[in-house]
Amino acid sequence: MPELPTPDQTPRHRAPDEDEQVPGEDTHCAGDAPPKETTPVGSSPALTDGPRPGYERSADEPVRERLRDIFGISSLGLVIGAFLLHLGFIASYVGAFHQQQPHGLQVSVISDHNWQSYVANQLNAIPGKPVYAYAETDLATAKKMLTERRRQGVYLFNPNGNTDTLLVASSAGSSDAAAVELIFQQVAAKQGRSVQMTDIAPVQPGDSRGITGFYLVTGWLVGGYLMASLVGLSRGGKARNFRRMLWRLALCAVYAVLAGLLGTLIVDQWLGALTGHYWQLAAIGMLLSATASIFTMGMEAVFGVVGVGIAILLFVVLGNPSAGGAFNYEVLPQPWRFMGQWLPNGAGVDAVRSVVYLDGYSLGFHLSAMAWWLAVGLLVFLLAANNTYWGIRRPMDQAD
Repeated sequence: MPELPTPDQTPRHRAPDEDEQVPGEDTHCAGDAPPKETTPVGSSPALTDGPRPGYERSADEPVRERLRDIFGISSLGLVIGAFLLHLGFIASYVGAFHQQQPHGLQVSVISDHNWQSYVANQLNAIPGKPVYAYAETDLATAKKMLTERRRQGVYLFNPNGNTDTLLVASSAGSSDAAAVELIFQQVAAKQGRSVQMTDIAPVQPGDSRGITGFYLVTGWLVGGYLMASLVGLSRGGKARNFRRMLWRLALCAVYAVLAGLLGTLIVDQWLGALTGHYWQLAAIGMLLSATASIFTMGMEAVFGVVGVGIAILLFVVLGNPSAGGAFNYEVLPQPWRFMGQWLPNGAGVDAVRSVVYLDGYSLGFHLSAMAWWLAVGLLVFLLAANNTYWGIRRPMDQAD
């Protein structure tokens, strides 16, 4: 009986293009990857000491490398920048709010028999010039200027008695109304008189102290620059090509639309804080959110991660305390009183008040201030955020 072949001697059919292997000859060629070692089925994988690939023991790292990681120029620069930013935050907020000093509160004085001129001169002579009093004769015109925020109070002097009337419009700024009331109560007390205050344009029931618009604007701006900051940190400050840059702008546009619509929905339909002007407020929110996000992306494209700090400096450190939200411009010290209406925060708060309470007075100016910041951010982004190759010839050995 013939012997059966062993498993090692079992013939194998070769592919047509496969060379015959000589027994005992190594088929591994030079330059080929070494054959992988396989672990038999059912056995445990081989264990080894040490960290996984890409990691290293702390003991294996030189002390110089550890110090360089924390105290290197780039890391130390970011730490110093953050430290200065937080000091600026404290200085700006405390500087703006620690001591309100009313200055130049414009008040109309109305009376009979030319008493308005006498009273106005007495008010203008108060040390520190807390008010600028104007002698007026037309009460209807004075009320109109009060509701348009061109006046902070209307003082009705009664020459035939000891009780006068002060008209204010808290919807144009509750801090202005409170400051005017305090000043006239102090003046009247010195003259042995009393003052009755009448609010001819109060805030809506859900808008306590008239600061809902300030928090709404702050939310739109914070959301805009936060979204742009996260995109820049995760994907880089500059886009890889022109189309990706356009996609980033499209992202800002979509985000701005959603922020404006949903933010207004919360304060209008859900909370009932600011009602009756949904689409106007939503449009303001879209403009503010787009301004914050595009400006932040432009700063990131030029300055990298430092651009996020610049956005925080503008929208938080400088913008919030000077926005005229908690305290109106007339009771803020300089330079917050001057800068407020020119920054996106103040322009946004003024635009919201103009739509809700002032029948659109000066709305065009406030929108122009916001649009200017949007245009600056868009221009910087378009010039600096694009890595597109425009077809310019270069030497072959020049790096990309």
